[in-house]
Amino acid sequence: MTFRANYLIEYRFQGSSKHDIRRMILRLTNKFHLHYAQPKRPVPHITLVGGFTTNDEKQLVKDFASHCAATPLCRFTVDGFGYFHDPRVVFIDINPSDKLKQFRWNLAQRLKRYCNLKSYDYQEEFAFHATLALRLGASDFIKVKRYIDSQSKPKYKHYMLRATLLRNGKILYEYDFLQRRLLNRNEALDKRLLSRTFQLLDDFFKGSYDPNTGLKPQDHITEQSIKVQKEERHSIIQTFFSFIKSSLGKL
Repeated sequence: MTFRANYLIEYRFQGSSKHDIRRMILRLTNKFHLHYAQPKRPVPHITLVGGFTTNDEKQLVKDFASHCAATPLCRFTVDGFGYFHDPRVVFIDINPSDKLKQFRWNLAQRLKRYCNLKSYDYQEEFAFHATLALRLGASDFIKVKRYIDSQSKPKYKHYMLRATLLRNGKILYEYDFLQRRLLNRNEALDKRLLSRTFQLLDDFFKGSYDPNTGLKPQDHITEQSIKVQKEERHSIIQTFFSFIKSSLGKL
């Protein structure tokens, strides 16, 4: 019997937002004994396509890279909490920009020619979310939902800095929308390269760098030319400096 790899495409949170969401996950896990509902080392993320299988990994990597390369920097908003009742899942709600919706849908359309996708990947309507706990028992779901409803709701704006292609749960490749390059596994895990990404994000906010230069005209939308509001810039710059302090200091 031939083993077929399982692939997944997702956005992985970085910097302080990653640590904040991971703390939420671990707090729920420990408070309600939900170790069955989370992996041992949770990675805060937004699933974009998958999981899925394919017999053509080479074409998959090629399409993933070229689709990302033609996509402008996408924005989304973390917007409180949400729930699925079947299956029972608690998550952080994500409000995607039109460009992020388009990125996810067009990528799925491109991959469906030779990949076996999940049923929801064939639908344009999609619930963007970052899971906090999944496959909950009925009583745990009620308790966790009641607790979450009493907590302050996270709400902040974010950019999709990278898109990650996983094979069997491990990074295969990652595309960096600030550096405009495809990263192999070692490069994707390189903290100094990630700090470079945050520095370019800072330059983007200052108006001294445009990661969308060179994209085809039809790929540009007004989202890329907007002036970032002062409070939004401050929020994400805080993420940058938090990352530098917490991560690079350990090297």
